[in-house]
Amino acid sequence: MITFISAGRKSARLIAGFRSFMDDSAITVITSAADAEESPCGCSIPDLDTLTFLFAGVLNTKTWHGIQGDTCTTHRALRRLGTEEPQPVGDQERALHISRAQRLQEERLTDVTVAINHTYGIMAHILPATDSIGGWSVTTPSGRMPLARYRTTYSDDTHACAVHAPPGSIPHASTESVEAIRNSDIVIIGPGRPVTGVMPALMCAGIPEALREVPVISFVPFTSERSMKTDLRVYTPETVAECPVYDRFTDLYLMDMRDPLVFDGALHVDTRTGSRSRRESLAWDIMALAEGLKKD
Repeated sequence: MITFISAGRKSARLIAGFRSFMDDSAITVITSAADAEESPCGCSIPDLDTLTFLFAGVLNTKTWHGIQGDTCTTHRALRRLGTEEPQPVGDQERALHISRAQRLQEERLTDVTVAINHTYGIMAHILPATDSIGGWSVTTPSGRMPLARYRTTYSDDTHACAVHAPPGSIPHASTESVEAIRNSDIVIIGPGRPVTGVMPALMCAGIPEALREVPVISFVPFTSERSMKTDLRVYTPETVAECPVYDRFTDLYLMDMRDPLVFDGALHVDTRTGSRSRRESLAWDIMALAEGLKKD
C-alpha cells in the first residue's frame, strides 16, 4: 500500500503517473480540507475535488481542475445576478459541492468522502486528513487572511510567512487517516504547494507521530514554488533550505535536478510532470527508491 499526502494539482499529476502501473485499490491519498469554502452553493474543497475527479476518470487534465467537458451555466447566471465567484465552477462540480454540504449536516467529512467515492465507483482510498473543515489562515507580508482566499489570491506559496490552524486548538487527524499511514509500505509527501496543501495535513495531531513509524519520501517544499512558470521551473538561486517540520519523519528528500537550492542530503531528480511519460518516469523512479527504503 502506498499513501500520498497530497498538495493539489502537482500531486495529482504524480499520482496519475503511479496509476499507470498500480491498481487504484493499492493507493491511499490523504489531503487537506483547510481551504474548504462553504456557501449557499455548497461546500468546495479544491484538493479533495481534484482527487475525486482524477480517480473517477473525469478530471480535466488540461487544467488539472474540474470535470472534463463540464458546463458553467450556473456560474454565468450567478455573475449576471451580481454574485461573483473567485473562479468558475462547473455545473456537475457544483452538484458535488451541494451534495457534500447536505451530507455534512449529519455526517463526518470522512464518511461523506467515502460515500461520494462509492458513488463515483472509485477504488482508491481518498481521505481527508481531519474531519475539521476550514478555519485555517495564512500570514503574508500584507497581513493575515483566510487560507482559502490566500490560495485564490496567490499562485504560489512564496508569499506565506506562517500557516495558522483554526482558533482554539490544532485539529485531530481522523482515525482513518492515521491508520492508513501506519499500514503503508511507503508515504510520499507532495509535490505541490506546501502552505495550502501539505502543511495543514502535517499539522494535524496524530499524523506526525504516525509518519515516524513508516518510510517517508518528501519533496523539498517551496523549491517548485519559487519563481515558477508552469512546468518550465525557472528557479531563482537561493542559499540553503531547511525543513524543520518535515525533518522529524522524512527518510529521503527529493528536489528538482535544475534547482540551484542547497539542501544537504536531498536526491536531485527530474520532477517535471507536464506529460504522461514524465509523470510515469518520475513515479517509477520513486518506486525504485521506495523499495530501497523498505529493504533498509
